Amino acid sequence: MQEYQKQPCIVCGELFNKDDDIVTCPECGTPYHRACWQKEGQCINLQLHQSGESWMVQRKRELDAERAAARRAEEAEQAAARERGEGPQTFDAGIYDGVRLDSDDPCLGMDPEEQLGNATIRETAEFVGTNRFYYLPMFRLMKRTGKKLSFNFLSLLFPHIYFANRKMWGLALTSLIVRVLLDVPSAIKMMNDSFQITVPWANIETAGFQTVSKLCTVLYVVFALLWGLGANYFYYRFTQRKINGLRKTAGSKEELYAKLKSEGGTSLTNVVLIILQQLCFSFALAFVLMYVR
Repeated sequence: MQEYQKQPCIVCGELFNKDDDIVTCPECGTPYHRACWQKEGQCINLQLHQSGESWMVQRKRELDAERAAARRAEEAEQAAARERGEGPQTFDAGIYDGVRLDSDDPCLGMDPEEQLGNATIRETAEFVGTNRFYYLPMFRLMKRTGKKLSFNFLSLLFPHIYFANRKMWGLALTSLIVRVLLDVPSAIKMMNDSFQITVPWANIETAGFQTVSKLCTVLYVVFALLWGLGANYFYYRFTQRKINGLRKTAGSKEELYAKLKSEGGTSLTNVVLIILQQLCFSFALAFVLMYVR
């Protein structure tokens, strides 16, 4: 009974070890040496019986408090080391304070009950699923500092694919439509230069067309920067809204965690769907450019 090792017997005060003959109260779960239980003839942990709690729940709470204190001490030491000039000195150096890459711990060593806005770290970890080592510290930094901008390379180049993969369909379709519309002048030029197809109502030699083309290029860069620098924050806010909504429909924590895993994470199917939609939009745009007068 490993969970009882190094814990004191309530009767004799001696710590349990792996070779002890241990029995537990059938009502509250308090552990005893068998001889101590027989000596008392009953459970003497009246506090637990009066409160209706169990020894295991109480012990788990104590362990969680000990781990949280250890994490805070670890983070404080890492911060102190940076002040002494030791370790990384980048702007985001504190992002991984107290974080450990542990596949068996979904919270990566952070306090599962720490709040990230409307959700705890544990709830966020269950919803994010893949790539938690990147997102959980990033979200915690956003919560603590109010920082909103961070670089997301995939969203910079292919925002619709990134958002669809993370199940943010509103932003996926918005970014796709914006990019397709801003790409109209480039599509007209390509049709004219590469395929000798002239769009009747768009003369690429006119000053007006050149102005519109340059404006679309500038807007394209602006939106690319918006998606690339804001994607992580958009995802952070998305997780908060989704978790808050799912919490209202879940009857227990186990049910909530199951719903978070199902509704969150990534989706390869969504990626395929958004690429197919991109192809459909592109063909529709080509048809409009060629045949609409």
